[in-house]
Amino acid sequence: MAAWRSLLRPGLPLLETAARRGPAGRSALATFTAVRPPPSTGPCEGPLCSGRRTFYASKWQKRLGHLLESRRRPAVPDIPETEVITKGSKIRNVKPILGSKRTAVMAYKVGCMSLWDEWGEKHMITVCQVDRLHVLRQMTIQRDGYEALQLGMGYRSAHRQKRPTLGLFIKAGVGPKHHICEFRVSSDCMLPVGHQITVRHFVAGQWCFVSGMTKAKGYQGVMKRWGFAGGGSDKRGHRQSHRAAGSMGQRGAAKVWKGKKAHGHMGPDPRCVNAQVFRIESARNLIFLKGPLPGFKGSIVKISDARGKTALKNRHIRLPHPTFVPDPEVEYPVTIQKPPPERDPFLYPEQPLYQPND
Repeated sequence: MAAWRSLLRPGLPLLETAARRGPAGRSALATFTAVRPPPSTGPCEGPLCSGRRTFYASKWQKRLGHLLESRRRPAVPDIPETEVITKGSKIRNVKPILGSKRTAVMAYKVGCMSLWDEWGEKHMITVCQVDRLHVLRQMTIQRDGYEALQLGMGYRSAHRQKRPTLGLFIKAGVGPKHHICEFRVSSDCMLPVGHQITVRHFVAGQWCFVSGMTKAKGYQGVMKRWGFAGGGSDKRGHRQSHRAAGSMGQRGAAKVWKGKKAHGHMGPDPRCVNAQVFRIESARNLIFLKGPLPGFKGSIVKISDARGKTALKNRHIRLPHPTFVPDPEVEYPVTIQKPPPERDPFLYPEQPLYQPND
């Protein structure tokens, strides 16, 4: 290999290089001259005359690129404006009572994007996909001691599943799932086994809880891990203590209390955030949530109805209980976005530059 590099070095004669290399150089020179193309009388064209190594400049690579173009850049999907759901369901809508709790859903975090509302205001959006979410099992008080639903999402090859799990999928009449999780529900919000939950389970404009695992950040200091302010400037007497933690305890106790906010390993940690449903799209089962969500792209997040103080923001929204039940005679819109605010967000009050008493 060294002989070939010396033979291809510009500005060095081939015979002189082969003589310096000895027998290895002479054999490499013989091979190089054997594969060298014959001289042409016309003008020199092609990669051999340019003086550069163009091993990848071939027509076959270009043709392969054209063949794989559809895989690298998928075609823009044709999303209809409306749809008629003809698939029947044995579920009936119920009137919620005190203590009614709907099931939560699992979704894949796709990524972030920007969307604009009718007023032209820009919103930071995180896109999640509810991929093939089915009910696998019902947990009842008589058999299990509590009420919950076991849901499965995504796809995973049957060769990578355990036998008890495969029996669970066969009994439910669904395909092999990637992730299985349980969610506590009330008795009036129990769903039948094999039912598919879509993004219509949520209503555009409602507030919900989104929980997941944060990204792994490694070993970090107190300023990044806990948001400490840090020390002051060198001009104010702070010497080499700009990002220090400061005091770690009291002199009398002479110890560092358990749970003290200090430097250490940051993430992955369980995190739950409030998010508002900005838009839903039933054609691809996409849900657009306002704000950032924990986790990386492709991670699994759990979306549930808001509880506590945040649930008061959903008092004006009628949520479907136990889930969305379609009417076969109704034409539903595919993309539903939350209603815009009544007041223009850019209509700032006009305030005079100088007040009357100035």
